Amino acid sequence: FFTESEPDAMLTEVHRQAQDDPIVRLSMDVREGRDLDVGRYGESEVVSRAELDPDRVMSADQVLVGRNNTRRAYNMRVRQKQKIDDPLPVAGDKLVCLRNNRKKGLFNGGLWRVKSRAQSKSRIVTMRLSPDEDFGHKVTKVSVRGDCFGGAIETIPWEERRPYDEFDYGYVLTVHKSQGSQWDDVVLFDESFAFQDSRARWLYTGITRAAKRLSIVV
Repeated sequence: FFTESEPDAMLTEVHRQAQDDPIVRLSMDVREGRDLDVGRYGESEVVSRAELDPDRVMSADQVLVGRNNTRRAYNMRVRQKQKIDDPLPVAGDKLVCLRNNRKKGLFNGGLWRVKSRAQSKSRIVTMRLSPDEDFGHKVTKVSVRGDCFGGAIETIPWEERRPYDEFDYGYVLTVHKSQGSQWDDVVLFDESFAFQDSRARWLYTGITRAAKRLSIVV
């Protein structure tokens, strides 16, 4: 459905049990080119922004968007709602890894929680992190440029970035960064308009990140 090349085989039959799953049904509608209608779909929903309950966003396992500007703005908003004033990560903050560091077991797109942050006046933020899904067991020490958390890291020359790990806030991710992951409860802000050539593919990928409950905000 989403490839230019001719497939070897195509699976279009959805088993009845899966077909009755609202998330599967929504993904099939998108894949088959149908519009999504606002309404309830079992535990899931398609909801307008005007009708969206902010608490729904805060309670989700993961929030997904399309554009990096939206991701940064919504991450700031989530932290504000949590009454976090510090522009740098604090204990409990959810972070996403932006670059692999195999020696430390860090992989691009991996989610972590801050256990502690060392006090420092330098621009380098030293933290102890645990994997989000296994908080408290494994602890990894990282050193991150403060620029990472202000959206300015792309302006820094690579030679100055290379010695450090790279993270950003992970409450809200782009669908692109979320590929390969899945959560039970997802809020997806539909920004498919930003992906003209692959609009359906983007939306399908976002929908299928949810395992049990999904809110699509249109």
